[in-house]
Amino acid sequence: MTGYTPYKGSFEQAKSMSKYASTILLISTGILITAFALKTFNSSLTNFSDVLTNINCFFIISYAVLSFLSETFFYQASIQRREDFIDNSFNTSIAESRSVDYYTNGNIATGIYKMAVNGFENSLFTYNIGKRMTLKIWLKNLIFALLILVSAIFGFNNAFTLLIQLTLPILLLQQSIKHTLFVYRINRVFENYRRLFNDLKSHEDSKHKRPEIILNVLDYETTLTYGAILLDSKLYEKLNLELSAIWLELKREYNIE
Repeated sequence: MTGYTPYKGSFEQAKSMSKYASTILLISTGILITAFALKTFNSSLTNFSDVLTNINCFFIISYAVLSFLSETFFYQASIQRREDFIDNSFNTSIAESRSVDYYTNGNIATGIYKMAVNGFENSLFTYNIGKRMTLKIWLKNLIFALLILVSAIFGFNNAFTLLIQLTLPILLLQQSIKHTLFVYRINRVFENYRRLFNDLKSHEDSKHKRPEIILNVLDYETTLTYGAILLDSKLYEKLNLELSAIWLELKREYNIE
């Protein structure tokens, strides 16, 4: 999967918000560690440490807002992606423009069978990239969460500030758990597609499988909406050739023509 996609700009906006949020997270963690160190090792700077802790509340709130904006842009991009998915599958003109050389199934006649093939390809890429991101996300979020928890609990100056600071590690852990559940559910969709196309090998048409095809498509789209996971672009580029080769092998295995 490669080429032009009309919804790339919207996903880039979502990724920009996510990058800003990551930068805010770094700044927030740095401020907390600095405030904790000042209070611990130099009692004369306790007041300055308290000021830094209070300032950090602004960054914590900013992180939550930017994360929300990222998911909002992701939702808009997902609408455009679904429109393009339908256009490619049925040769319609719902979207303002259509992707070029993104799907590799141009030789398949338009219709519900092609929609199933496109969905199968989507689930392969999404599952494998999401799975490869899981460990990195857990390590990053756990490290930040532990640093923030230690600095907040042992360096706080009032209950309100502590409460705000504790929301950040909760958000980070929530993101890690959410990503793990997302990968699990996408894997389930991918395996459902494998079973679907295994059954289709022994039948000449897919009419009797239309309800199952539609259910798989809906499961995939529901999971994407639930997760609002931005896949790593660099990891996508790194794995693209490998996953494209796997996809070609799957097409041969399941007689997808």
